[in-house]
Amino acid sequence: MPKLLLLLICWFFASNSSFQTPPVVFPDTPTITKKSVGRAQIGMPVTRLKELYKGCTFVPTHLLQYGFDDTEAKPNGVTVSSGSQRLFLYFLDWQTKKKVAGILAFHPAYRTAQGIHVGSTSGELRASQPSVRIVPNMMLPVFQIAFAGDVEKPGIEYIFYKQKELGKYVVADEPTKITVANAKIAWLQIRANR
Repeated sequence: MPKLLLLLICWFFASNSSFQTPPVVFPDTPTITKKSVGRAQIGMPVTRLKELYKGCTFVPTHLLQYGFDDTEAKPNGVTVSSGSQRLFLYFLDWQTKKKVAGILAFHPAYRTAQGIHVGSTSGELRASQPSVRIVPNMMLPVFQIAFAGDVEKPGIEYIFYKQKELGKYVVADEPTKITVANAKIAWLQIRANR
């Protein structure tokens, strides 16, 4: 009987919420659309974005590491983080330098309407969107880009980084069906219409 009583007391103290670390709260709206990641939107003035994410850190970031042509000395992107949580990266319209032209979602709490997020597999993506196609990035072949729209207006893009080939590519820049089920999405991105 004393052992049972001791076990019950230990369980009570271990399950008491005062001894547990509270879960980290996600500081944003957890949705991704063709025009937004959380509260950040394509076309939004940077001043408004900084108001919405007051208290977050904004770190200049080179876009080359994300498969974009970025040969300038100054970084062309900005990574937004809340504490130790990296939320997203944005880059500006190249003409005005005042409005958001693209957003890359890094945090797995951001999800599309189909539930796809960073860490979802290529099989889950294919099951949720049967029309999805994949193409390698011609500039940096370590990136493969999946999308359900057309090449000129891809909508939400799903980026696979340093994964084996996800499709049977016949022509290097021709989108094809995803044939691999276990590759993981590294980030999702949206951009202004090209």
